[in-house]
Amino acid sequence: MLLQMFDDQDLGFFANFLGIFIFVLVIAYHYVMADPKYEGN
Repeated sequence: MLLQMFDDQDLGFFANFLGIFIFVLVIAYHYVMADPKYEGN
């Protein structure tokens, strides 16, 4: 059947991918906010 439960390996891979993705988003956000070209406020 096509739709099956995730096993531990899939869940671990997904959690790692999601964590890295969020980490990269936070880093990119800080770089953009710290850039003098963008005057926030």
